[in-house]
Amino acid sequence: MPDMHETILGDVTVTRVEEMHGPIMPADQFFPDLPEQAWKDHREPLVPDHLGADDAMVHVAMQTWLLRSEGRTILVDTGVGNDKSRPTVAAWDHLRLDYLGTLARAGVRPEGDPELIRGP
Repeated sequence: MPDMHETILGDVTVTRVEEMHGPIMPADQFFPDLPEQAWKDHREPLVPDHLGADDAMVHVAMQTWLLRSEGRTILVDTGVGNDKSRPTVAAWDHLRLDYLGTLARAGVRPEGDPELIRGP
């Protein structure tokens, strides 16, 4: 089950709803112009959350954010999304994740939530 973390900022509850987290491609492909030595020089703060310890794979977290305040819920969607062609990143190409189920476990059902503020 994907991670969900809540933080309270004043009267706003911010919930991180993880879509996916993990390796997506080798570092030299993700940042082709970055010298290999830069990865070595900054290895300690990068491993294991952003760079694989043994395989030099870039790790990323794709997530959306729920903001709740004064009875309203706002979804900030910064996720990758299912069924989209993303041939340059195989890990994202034609995803089939249970994102709507994950969102429901966070307490939001977009199709039936009258408090969800929809953008343009």
